[in-house]
Amino acid sequence: MQKKIIWFLLGAAFLWVLFDFWKSYFAGTETSETGTVSHETAASEAVKAQTGINIGQIAYDFELQDMDGNAVKLSDYRGKKVFLNFWASWCPPCKAEMPHLQAFSEEQEDTVVLGVNVTTSESHPDNAALFLEENEISFLNLYGTEEVFNQYQVQSLPTSYLIGSDGKIYERIIGAVTKDILEAKFSMIK
Repeated sequence: MQKKIIWFLLGAAFLWVLFDFWKSYFAGTETSETGTVSHETAASEAVKAQTGINIGQIAYDFELQDMDGNAVKLSDYRGKKVFLNFWASWCPPCKAEMPHLQAFSEEQEDTVVLGVNVTTSESHPDNAALFLEENEISFLNLYGTEEVFNQYQVQSLPTSYLIGSDGKIYERIIGAVTKDILEAKFSMIK
């Protein structure tokens, strides 16, 4: 008699699990410990899991101010390759690579050079704009925030990311680059 009761309880539990799965799958929702979550929300969570700073992940999106005070988002450049470069006006390797970045940006139509000044490290915020003006740097540069530096784990300068037209990160570079290096690396990115 006890075996029959155990088998009955196991069968009932199995049917309950099967029913719950069927209900959540066909109703477009799934049940979690915190309540009911739609498949759209689950898909959104999956995209967030694919976002980050590792190779193959979609680069974190951000919105920063350019040197003229206009809001610019990284996602504005989806569909184009992006060289995302974190720099400071006092940084010798940053100074050395700026002419290379300028030359590269002038020759590229499908690649955007996007500079982000590590503003928190500048002795005065105007130093960034002054540096760009004195060195005739015309590619787009933004004032960075502590949040973005932390997201992109900027610990030494320059730090750069090669981002494909699909928004995915292909490489992280710590240190200065040259125009030739950028041409070679971006020729292999879609």
